[in-house]
Amino acid sequence: MEDSEDLGAACQKALAETSKALKAFSFYPDNHPLRSQILTSAYEAITNLVRLAPVTLIVQRGGFAIAGRQETIESNPMTKALAQELFARELQRLTFLPELSQADLAALLSALAVSPQKIAEEGGVGGMLARNGISTVMVNQIDVTAVYTKKNVGQAEEEPGDGGAEVFVEGAPEAAPAQGSVAGQGSEPGLDEILAALIAETDEERYRQLARLLLKKALPLKLEGSHDRLYVVLTRLVEQQADSGKSTACCDAAHTVLQQLIQGEMAEHLLNHLEDVDFPDKEAICRMLRLAGAEVVDAVVRRLTATGSRSARKALATAVVRIGVQAQPQLLVLLKDARAQVVQMAVAILAEIGNRDAVKGLVLTAYHPESRVRTESIRALARVGGMEATGVLLTLVQEGDEATARQAISCLGTCRNQAALDPLLKLVGKRDLRGKLHALQLEALKAIGNIGDRRVLGALFKLVRRRYLIGTTRRLEQKLVAVDAIAALGGDQARAFLKGYASGKGDLAGAAAAALQVMAQREPGHE
Repeated sequence: MEDSEDLGAACQKALAETSKALKAFSFYPDNHPLRSQILTSAYEAITNLVRLAPVTLIVQRGGFAIAGRQETIESNPMTKALAQELFARELQRLTFLPELSQADLAALLSALAVSPQKIAEEGGVGGMLARNGISTVMVNQIDVTAVYTKKNVGQAEEEPGDGGAEVFVEGAPEAAPAQGSVAGQGSEPGLDEILAALIAETDEERYRQLARLLLKKALPLKLEGSHDRLYVVLTRLVEQQADSGKSTACCDAAHTVLQQLIQGEMAEHLLNHLEDVDFPDKEAICRMLRLAGAEVVDAVVRRLTATGSRSARKALATAVVRIGVQAQPQLLVLLKDARAQVVQMAVAILAEIGNRDAVKGLVLTAYHPESRVRTESIRALARVGGMEATGVLLTLVQEGDEATARQAISCLGTCRNQAALDPLLKLVGKRDLRGKLHALQLEALKAIGNIGDRRVLGALFKLVRRRYLIGTTRRLEQKLVAVDAIAALGGDQARAFLKGYASGKGDLAGAAAAALQVMAQREPGHE
């Protein structure tokens, strides 16, 4: 038996060289020497693989698997790029026969170098190869006899090795439909019949058959530009994917079909609706785009950075937020944009998404030359939270200008950042004979009150009780803000402390009495 690691490495090598060759066929003219050289390298890698073992490669979105085998193919940028190209061209399975010639491989690469839409019009890659008499490359072919044999002996049908998800391809062989199902009727059903059958179907295998049939029926609508009809199909698929009564496998099948139908011109059509101020159901568009995920991010972000309409920008930004973490790589790229308004918008969206992997990008924009970008970045860091973001904000408190430092402190309080509590207490406790820290200490006391941790009450009581001989005006102002913080923290201890001061005279007594009233309004059970 061949070594598993050798087979996986050979597959990886063959796919990487094929990826290079496909790029060469798309870029270089027919007679270019580099094109011939790269083709030869790819051919040698594939023939080496075929000599090692007969394999059928299953195309996945992010890479490849080997049909019916345990060996894994490690993904790298080249294999991922090739998988995406094949996926876009409706390839599900790819098998090279031992008789493969270099000319046959060249014919395959020439077919793949054509645009996906043109390939669909030509009847798919398999059809293009068949017309050229190429029989040493099998595209989207499966040994149906073997499948039925497995079923007859109780074995499960072979599935792609990507965690249970399938790639549905127009023209790919389908298992025999169950008796009585829509797919098994004498005449092929229409879209409405298939959609109705999907709603009622609970058997996972029959559901997948219907999903394949739906894709086969819907793809011509996409090619014809029948976007309004296709919109109805996408709406039904969104409902299916969200149906709690469907199994995970059924939801995944609906999801996969939606992703294939929504790419390209259909995505642009949906974005036109989203930018239309009068379109009534933008929420439905956002749900579709969220499910499409990485397939549509580039298109949405491109529209977002190009539009001059405030309403369109708001709608597109909402869609990006709904797509979520899958949109983050493109948003991080926008943080380096020369346009301050684009950077500010990207920062605000990253804050809404709230993923902590964005902190490294937000660290840079926190020092942006444009004040509005810095302000937005500080808010974003506070909302994202975590030790890294908190550390950046506390660094800004220490090293930034007074306005930046105050805003950082305020955001830490607004977001109730517990990790900032001790550093803020230390800031309040620093000696400040000349009053340079006065404004920051007042902001820190307000933030401490907003954070809401009653364990700091003792420190605040001590601050209010302390007597000072120097800077009494500043110290009184600190005590008054501390009283407000004590009231914000609340509780029996705080109430008893404030009552002791409210019975006296002076500014501190008035502040304590007012604070008690605020507490009484907030806690109606107490006088």
